[in-house]
Amino acid sequence: MLRITDASVIRAILERDRPWAVYALGDLSPGFAAYCDWFALQDEPPALVLLYRRFDPPILFAMGAPDRVARLIQEIDAPAVSFHVRPDIVAALRPDYRFADLRPMWRMIVDSETFRPVALDDADASPLSRADIDAITGLYADGHEKGESPDFFDPSMVEQGIFWGVWEGDELVAVAGTHLISSADGVCAIGNVYTRHDRRGHGLAARVTSAVVSEAFRRNLRTVVLNVAQRNRAAARMYERLGFSRYCDFAEGLALRS
Repeated sequence: MLRITDASVIRAILERDRPWAVYALGDLSPGFAAYCDWFALQDEPPALVLLYRRFDPPILFAMGAPDRVARLIQEIDAPAVSFHVRPDIVAALRPDYRFADLRPMWRMIVDSETFRPVALDDADASPLSRADIDAITGLYADGHEKGESPDFFDPSMVEQGIFWGVWEGDELVAVAGTHLISSADGVCAIGNVYTRHDRRGHGLAARVTSAVVSEAFRRNLRTVVLNVAQRNRAAARMYERLGFSRYCDFAEGLALRS
């Protein structure tokens, strides 16, 4: 049986490549674990596949050698998956799935020594809470027409994670947050970064992202990562100015069962 439920075994495999496995480590936490189906080959070298069913289509994560991952993908029953895999694993999705979308991405990482925060005062940025969810979703709606809104935002992320924003009067014009955090595993995945179209070019994204990273380190979340599309060079340069570096390439997209 390739399905696995033992969190200690899963965590041991994930810790072999902690920066790549940040999201999967966070998914072991209460509130996320109920949505997870795990599949593993535990003999050396191990391979692991996660199907995270909170979203539709579910998210597929994998780590391990391509031929071993291919064996695990045969266990997946989903008619469509939103995949996040390293480039050498893309072929493992075939022939079970065909690609409807494929985007080259970078996983970026920062630590407390390389981090270069932006100095803030109370007028620059402030923490956001559940009371601000309508304002956050309203801001993200600004990007719907051009397909720029965050892909995997859920309001529960505001309550469970770290979100900071820039207000101009009653208008929220920039936000950065997290996809997940896990105090138990010390991981943080930055995401949901967005600036309103007419307020871009003023360093607002750097301010709010810096604030989120600063809070993550204050909470002793030692592994902090984010994902950025390789075509989005401006965003990548902004993250690099904050001290992030590229950890690895990966592919993100939609696959439909053949």
